[in-house]
Amino acid sequence: MHSLYMYRQYTSATPVDQTTTGFKATIGLELHVQLLAAQKLFSAASAKWNEPPNTNVNVADAGFPGALPQLNPECVQLAARAILALNGQIQQRSAFDRKHYFYADQPLGYQITQQHHPIGRGGYVDLGLLDGLEYVKRIGIHQLQLEQDTAKSIHGVYPGHVLVDLNRAGVALIEIVSKPDVETADEAVFYVRKMQSLLRHIGVSSCNMEEGSLRCDVNVSVYRDGEDRLSGTRCELKNLNSLKVIRGAVNAEISRQIDVVRRGDNVEQETRGYDAQSNTTFVTRTKEAAPDYRYMPEPDVPEIHINDSWIARLHKTLPETPEVVMARMMPQYGLAQEDIETMLGEPGCTAFFEQAVVGRDPKRVLSWITSEVFGQLAYRSQRLADSSITVPQFTQIIDALSSDAITSAQAKQLLIAFMDGEQRTVDELIAAHGWEVISDDGKLRVISKQLLDAHPKEVARYLKGQTRRLNFFVGKLMQATNGQAKPQNASEIMKELLEARR
Repeated sequence: MHSLYMYRQYTSATPVDQTTTGFKATIGLELHVQLLAAQKLFSAASAKWNEPPNTNVNVADAGFPGALPQLNPECVQLAARAILALNGQIQQRSAFDRKHYFYADQPLGYQITQQHHPIGRGGYVDLGLLDGLEYVKRIGIHQLQLEQDTAKSIHGVYPGHVLVDLNRAGVALIEIVSKPDVETADEAVFYVRKMQSLLRHIGVSSCNMEEGSLRCDVNVSVYRDGEDRLSGTRCELKNLNSLKVIRGAVNAEISRQIDVVRRGDNVEQETRGYDAQSNTTFVTRTKEAAPDYRYMPEPDVPEIHINDSWIARLHKTLPETPEVVMARMMPQYGLAQEDIETMLGEPGCTAFFEQAVVGRDPKRVLSWITSEVFGQLAYRSQRLADSSITVPQFTQIIDALSSDAITSAQAKQLLIAFMDGEQRTVDELIAAHGWEVISDDGKLRVISKQLLDAHPKEVARYLKGQTRRLNFFVGKLMQATNGQAKPQNASEIMKELLEARR
């Protein structure tokens, strides 16, 4: 079969729980996604929320009287990219609302959101074999709205007190509300994972659940076979922060609601949390205690008006969808699905790869990108698009390594230099550091014999069967040549000379 129809062998469907027979679930998801904007949604403060507390905040974020919000156009563009990539429609008129509630992490006393006139409506995500699902399923999108994030509450530092870090207050989010088309925990997980891949690929968000740039709320209800699928009473599971937690929480809540119905009781509409240790959900807020948000139009932020030409220009900037990239690159370069998914997780990486791979071994290029380049990016907390490394610099390293002009260790040092902003070419750096590879076997033999003569005890141990002592001599040879000998060549010469002494 065509490689497009390959699917994850390591992902299996959740085993059918016989206690759920006769019931089905209706599930809707709300994803809160932090945008990759440099500044906050309504202020010029930096959107880097993970810096020292209360350093990236201004008077608008802190709710000072008289401070007015000013919409960041970069956030509008990122949100519009997301709805286009989700096959939805950008609304040519959208507006903001105030969602009132009072809590320490909300300095304004309300959140500015788009409850009634969102920037995007409609769209869908298709799940199938490439996503780990053994059938095809379309999950509809109800709407996509812009909104500001809250501050971060810190508990337990001082007993009886809650500390507040305003760095995150006002950071731009999009909330993506699905239609209630999901029916199983697996579908929910695959939907979120596909959203992560898509939004990273188009440069909208990093979508790291561990750091909170993607947060998930799930609405779950159950109904008996043959009944209206929207007839059940829904409960909302809040703040699910990993794919594993989403799967566990949804399955646990489905089982709980079925038990309630079978006992003849009514499922109460409420908000619930999930305890992974006991694999149960618990009440955090009942319907009666739910706040009245008193939505009202935001008077200080003008409506957003978008014309057809702006939408058309934005549409042209979107890259191929991950599905198209996957279907094309797997057969073209002989890469595994997981390899391409890894590159898709870093915006701009597939384009970087395809420019670098021309005339070169795809496996070697891939390996260096996903191990060495990604390793440096992680160490520097950088994105590839913000890095100093260019495709010509990267290919110079690969070419020099392939021609044995440098060793792997030297290649890694060159990569670090380029990512530090070095502008000289690989040839110039090799000459400057004296890194030319010693290809003269005669010269290496002379040095190797000197090393063997200098370490007679180690030679004797090798000859008595301690063959691992070969590594000792190879290390000494690499040290003596300042890393200019090829490791494989050094090993072969050393082994030959040691065996000759038997």
